[in-house]
Amino acid sequence: MITARNLTVSLSGKTIVHGVSLQAKAGALTAIVGPNGSGKTTTLKAIAGELASKGDIAINGHDIRALEPWQLAIKRAVLPQAATIAFPFTVREIVRLGLTVGPNRHAERVDAITADALAAVDLAGFAGRFYQELSGGEQQRVQLARVLSQIWEPMLDGEPCFLMLDEPVSALDIRHQLAIMQLARRYCEGGGGVIAVMHDLNLTAMFADHMVMMKGGRIERAGPPVEVMTDDAMEAVFGCRMRINGVPAAGVPFVLPHTASA
Repeated sequence: MITARNLTVSLSGKTIVHGVSLQAKAGALTAIVGPNGSGKTTTLKAIAGELASKGDIAINGHDIRALEPWQLAIKRAVLPQAATIAFPFTVREIVRLGLTVGPNRHAERVDAITADALAAVDLAGFAGRFYQELSGGEQQRVQLARVLSQIWEPMLDGEPCFLMLDEPVSALDIRHQLAIMQLARRYCEGGGGVIAVMHDLNLTAMFADHMVMMKGGRIERAGPPVEVMTDDAMEAVFGCRMRINGVPAAGVPFVLPHTASA
């Protein structure tokens, strides 16, 4: 379990996150949602140990500030919102960056995990391609494969590992959005945990076990999506009226990911 208590983050003298407390359980997908600038990414980075913060943060009972970088790296892996690669690395080389610590660093496992991670994100056969030659969506999936390879097994020495994903499906088409969310679900089913910053509320409702709704650097609502996603909550947080489970006017087509099939 990841636990944050009274988490406060200030950047350039301005407080961005105000006293946030949350839990992300193993075996569950926790989604953080909210409007732009609500503190979602800052909260995720602080929980991951990538930003200085006040308050308490623990992963499986371990204070993250007391862990060495390599110890933290085998307990959680972070997918950033964007990643810029300046040098002409191949896809294989990018994914292998996740295989430099922990049990997966051993040479006999590197090739197998690299191939399996790429296959998991539907990029089998891309290992020799140059990263810069790929589309934005393909690059995003390469980065996810790198993150997966870092903590390939959802459980390590009896403790769950956690994927921390910042907008993991933002650049993807609907088929790959569903595939990546299903991958996250399988990771949870294997005993690990997932924390994902999400903008797509339909996918959040479809896949999340626990939903944290933020506004202005504070948590406004938290709980199962069926309890959190109400008309009043949506208007209060996002600033516009909307109806949960409403349908468009006659003649206006709409598509929901719930109806998709392989």
